[in-house]
Amino acid sequence: MKRKWGVLRTTAAIFLLLVASCSATTMSAVWKDPNYQGGKLKKVLVVGVAKNDVIRRLFEDEFTARLKAHGTDAYPSYSIIPSTEMLDEDTVNAKIENLGMDAVMVTRFVNRKKETVYTPGTTYYSGGWYNWYSRGYGYATSPGYYSEYEVISLSTNIYNTETGEMIWSGMSDTVTGGSAQVEIKELIDVITKSLTENKLIS
Repeated sequence: MKRKWGVLRTTAAIFLLLVASCSATTMSAVWKDPNYQGGKLKKVLVVGVAKNDVIRRLFEDEFTARLKAHGTDAYPSYSIIPSTEMLDEDTVNAKIENLGMDAVMVTRFVNRKKETVYTPGTTYYSGGWYNWYSRGYGYATSPGYYSEYEVISLSTNIYNTETGEMIWSGMSDTVTGGSAQVEIKELIDVITKSLTENKLIS
C-alpha cells in the first residue's frame, strides 16, 4: 500500500474559534479531484489540528458522529494517538492499515484577519404626521458606528490512503466570537453539506 500524504502536523497555533450566529461559516472555495473514481468514503480518520486538546476532541468527536450518521464509518485521531504533538507518520500509517481506512481528513488553521463594518445612523421622527411631512421638527438621530470582527480561515483536505493523493479540499471562512461547541457543529454542518453535494458521503 502506497501512502504519500505525509506527517500530520498538529502544532498549528489556533484551530477553531467560530461564532454561534446563523450563517457565520461559509465555504469560500471547494475542489474535488475530477479523476477520482472511488465513490463514497467508507472509513475515514478524522484529524483536527489543534494545540488545545479539548477543542481537538470536540471537533473530532462531532465530525466522527456526523460521518457515521451519513453512513460513513469514522475514527477520531485522538483515539489512535492522543497526543497533541506532531503525529508520527509510520505509527499513523500502521493504524490506518490495521483498521482498513480508505481516507484521512485533516482540518487545520490557515489564516485570521480583521474586518470592519459600518452601520449607518437612523433618524427617528416624533410629533405626528406634520413633523414627518415638514422634516423640520421633532426628530432625533442615533449615530452610526463601526463594528470590528475577526474572520478565521480553515482548510479541510481529504486524502486517499491507497494512493496518497488529495481527493477533496475545502476552504471555510468563519466570523469568530461564540461558544466553541456550537460553532464547531456549524462548521461541520457546512463541510458535511459540501461532501454530500460532491457525492463523497450519503
